[in-house]
Amino acid sequence: MKAALGKGWKWLLGIFMSLLGFSGCGKIGIFREEYGSPYANFKLLGDVKDMKGNPIRGIRVVYDRLPEDETWGKDTLYTDPQGHFEKDLPDFMRMTGTVVRFDDVDGEANGSYRSKVLTDQEIEIVQTKKGDKKWFEGAFTIKADAVLEEDN
Repeated sequence: MKAALGKGWKWLLGIFMSLLGFSGCGKIGIFREEYGSPYANFKLLGDVKDMKGNPIRGIRVVYDRLPEDETWGKDTLYTDPQGHFEKDLPDFMRMTGTVVRFDDVDGEANGSYRSKVLTDQEIEIVQTKKGDKKWFEGAFTIKADAVLEEDN
């Protein structure tokens, strides 16, 4: 009688535990839960030159998103003496809707040039590192080279 009561008790406890969701307790470590969202690393870089191929120093470069993306704002940098600019960008981004604007803001110091805007159709996006097939989607370089016309 005592053995029958013990088996019945285990059976009843097993049903109760499975209703509470304890049926997978014996498989700890096999199923892993992950929380987060996909991300990628981005680097914006490029060169700004005049129509003759000479680098232009001091050009303001503004990296922006299309207006419907309010998650983060504009990012501004300036070209160095070789006309080059480079910056790591935030991780959480879409690869479409990119706008890069080039403005001559130093007056006559390095010449006077017309503003130019490049959209994502005119920008080269290259994957430089593969993702891990989990959350990390890889590393990308956004190459935005511009040739500016002189402002007469």
